[in-house]
Amino acid sequence: MTSNYLANIPKLKGRENYEEWCFAVQNVLVLENMASAITQRLAASSTETQNSDDAKAKAKLVLTIDPSLYVYIKYAATTYDLWEKLKNLFDDTGYTRKIGLLRKLINIRLENCDSMTQYVTQIVETSQRLQGTGFKISDEWIGALMLAGLPEKYGPMLMAIEHSGIEISAECRCHKNEADGHV
Repeated sequence: MTSNYLANIPKLKGRENYEEWCFAVQNVLVLENMASAITQRLAASSTETQNSDDAKAKAKLVLTIDPSLYVYIKYAATTYDLWEKLKNLFDDTGYTRKIGLLRKLINIRLENCDSMTQYVTQIVETSQRLQGTGFKISDEWIGALMLAGLPEKYGPMLMAIEHSGIEISAECRCHKNEADGHV
């Protein structure tokens, strides 16, 4: 069963997919009853069974990592050590990442997307990545950015929303698109 889970996890390549990889691996470890391997250090007085379980969890993690990254993780002794090493290498929460994601978010436009669904998905995913860096962004701002990225032909709809008193949010926008058959 595990091999089926692992086959669905994209290999970790670095910063570009760390966040998605991390989320997927955490959930696989939950399904495998091994989540504590990445949240708790293995005790010095651990039993042979605990050591064996940790080695299995570590092996599962390694199988989800691109071989080009093995050089960075080869000497991690435990699953926890491996997890922390990868986190330190690729979990980018610095200002450069925040600014880059903020720029990307404010520049997303419907006309640059293939569909309304892709547009909404890009905004929601980018805002979630931005929030993952610790940057606080309200749902109202996300909704406003969605509306701001619409072309001029949506002007009448924007005016109607403004005068209706509807509270702007990402969730409201998604439901509106579903109701209109755009999603």
